[in-house]
Amino acid sequence: MSNKPHILLLAPIFPPFKGAVASRLHSLANYWSEFTRVTVISPYEGFPDQPYDLINFPLTRYRWEFLRILYLLPRLLRLARGLKPDVVVASIPPAWPLVEGHLLARRLGCEFILDVRDLPTADVRRTKTSLFRGILHALMIFISRHFGRKASRIVTVTDWFRKELIRFLDYPPSRVFVIRNGSETELFEKALSVKKEFDIVYSGTLIHVRNPAGILRYLRFLADLYPSLRVLFLSDLDNPIGREFLAGIGRLGLGKNVFIEATRPPEELPGLLGRARLGLNALMPEHPAYRGAIGAKVYEYLAAGLPIVGLLDPDFYIEARRLIADNDVGIIDPDPEKLAEETVKLLKDNWRLSLMSKRARALGERFDRRKQAKDYFHNVIVPAWEESRG
Repeated sequence: MSNKPHILLLAPIFPPFKGAVASRLHSLANYWSEFTRVTVISPYEGFPDQPYDLINFPLTRYRWEFLRILYLLPRLLRLARGLKPDVVVASIPPAWPLVEGHLLARRLGCEFILDVRDLPTADVRRTKTSLFRGILHALMIFISRHFGRKASRIVTVTDWFRKELIRFLDYPPSRVFVIRNGSETELFEKALSVKKEFDIVYSGTLIHVRNPAGILRYLRFLADLYPSLRVLFLSDLDNPIGREFLAGIGRLGLGKNVFIEATRPPEELPGLLGRARLGLNALMPEHPAYRGAIGAKVYEYLAAGLPIVGLLDPDFYIEARRLIADNDVGIIDPDPEKLAEETVKLLKDNWRLSLMSKRARALGERFDRRKQAKDYFHNVIVPAWEESRG
């Protein structure tokens, strides 16, 4: 019997797919491989020459694909039996990897660890659009609660999420752990030496919860107060929300202030973020599913030494307040006009901006992904595996 657990990671979203989910799961697999054998099962081909084993298999990726589980699960089970894992790890949402992970672990007689990035209620806005989505959402809530209680351990990304999961699942607090999102801080060090060309950068997907209408108002006020304003958006905007946002830029006369570039591979991001002096984060007013969320972009901004301007309510988004305001690495205000005024003050105060940048980088280094993965392995995976062995 091996003295280290073989980890099987179910990764329905994985590189080269771009985004926070793929980046988090890849980092975990990569750094866990420094301690033990890791096998990733994913529909995506991953990066070449990685230390983990990767097997392509059409896992259930999206909310509406749940019927695929019925005919894919027997094939997945046959595949997993040959791998003989000691621990199965699956990340949600959506809920379907939870079903696959639990049933695999149960059939194989090994431990199941559930990684929760967002609460199952995170899709609540979409339920209002149709009866089908409402039924699907209710089904996901039921599945998340029923199967989530069966996990050996649960890992989530903020203290607020931990508290809510304990309540939502009626789950033992001693088995729920916080392993925060983070960034490759060594990679982002190169951002510190890049020439500044922009005042603000926004990086990542522009979705409804990111309050695109509020961002437009903020940029309009900011451009009025600071005519030389240059803002870089690193986002793929070829979608309904993105096209509406681009139309708003034209309508408000911000074309000379806002520059758009497509999302780039992770290795290029530090050099791009480093071109700006501040990083922009925004959230809709009082969106309950995101109250305890800290987006991956925030940790990347910090690692790049970018103070954060947050268009959000610090009294509601308590985790954002704790990270940004309480550590004095940025400014937060839910009012676009007031935030614009505070942003201009910061941009014009080079001493304060430099000091805040140094604090941001130091804080970002506390959330290095290698360290996060190490804590995950030693404090969650190994104890679960050792407990299963008696």
